[in-house]
Amino acid sequence: MNIKELTYYIQSANINFLIGSGASRPYLATLGSIEKLLTRLNDDMHSHHEAKYKIAEASIYKAFYDSVIAPNRFFGYGSDYWETKSNYQNYLIIWNNLLNKRHSRILNKQLNIFTTNVDLMIEDSASGIGIELNDGFRGSINPIYDEANFMKSIMQTSIHFQHTSEIPVFNLLKIHGSINWSDRDNHIVHERFWYCSVDDEIKKLGDDKFVNLFNIGSDGRKTEKTYEQIIEGAEELELLYEASEYDAFITAYKKFIIVNPTKRKFAETVLDYHFYELMRLYSNALEKENSVLFVVGFSFADEHIATLTRRSAENNPTLKVIIFAYCDEEEESFKKNIGIDSTCVNNNILIITPTKIKELNVDEEYKNAVSDIEHLDMNAVNKIFEYINNIIHASYE
Repeated sequence: MNIKELTYYIQSANINFLIGSGASRPYLATLGSIEKLLTRLNDDMHSHHEAKYKIAEASIYKAFYDSVIAPNRFFGYGSDYWETKSNYQNYLIIWNNLLNKRHSRILNKQLNIFTTNVDLMIEDSASGIGIELNDGFRGSINPIYDEANFMKSIMQTSIHFQHTSEIPVFNLLKIHGSINWSDRDNHIVHERFWYCSVDDEIKKLGDDKFVNLFNIGSDGRKTEKTYEQIIEGAEELELLYEASEYDAFITAYKKFIIVNPTKRKFAETVLDYHFYELMRLYSNALEKENSVLFVVGFSFADEHIATLTRRSAENNPTLKVIIFAYCDEEEESFKKNIGIDSTCVNNNILIITPTKIKELNVDEEYKNAVSDIEHLDMNAVNKIFEYINNIIHASYE
């Protein structure tokens, strides 16, 4: 798909994004092998109830907490943070302009951001830049989460002539929950001090009581340990500490209203009303006529989302799924994960690689916009949409 075709879809389609952990790089780590480790560990824990598995579980949770959750405590430090925040802010600003410029008056000015990320980078990035971000919470003093909020539009009325116009709204639908969600009387509420209890339990235990998931080489380089090596490390700690010492940490960690990264992540929460509703909203958005789903930083390793996306593409020929692959080598893994060979039934799942984006934009008009792309990360995808934003003329209502 070239830039001319992308421009057409932006002008005429219902816009949806599916954003994964790759979009929060370099500040936050991707899941890496944590999903595979937890999936295998869960299998072993169902058949064996040995202390070493509890220690391994606590160690993997801590690694996920340290690399993905804890960095959300204190935003504003380091070049990696500012780079990631800048990418998200540029994304929001560019699309705010694109939604305002679209020529069709029939289409609403809402954009759905579906994300499996549990971090707060998008919320932090939207703060103070004049963007209407709808995170699903209702209320000011004690906000309560309600999926019905995603059905609302916002109108702006001029002071003198009472002329009304819709303003762009970004719906942020966090499919796997969020670290700042808390359960209170069967309602999801906004938790300001989400990290305190987990931090306290980690300090009580100390880092030495957890298995380090990385080997450190003589040159200082880190390599991930295998599952077997993690279990061996847990066996060594089992000789020194009681498994019950980890209970308080695991209990505190599991208070997060998030779906932990395992293969069975949806099966574990399918009866929970909010997770079910968010998946239903994702499915409904893809079933709408004339919709587009842009995928950034998401690998489709989540089997449930992959199956749901493929099924929607097969059932809705007017849907376009446009996947931006970080590098050329990822194309085959995308095909495998989403379950397509070269294409799908309606030829509407497209995988765009860095090489393909250049090959599809050889015309002089578009060539310069993609010539320096090496990887299709958030920054590169932003530049493509920014170019489209610059060539679209504003509409007048």
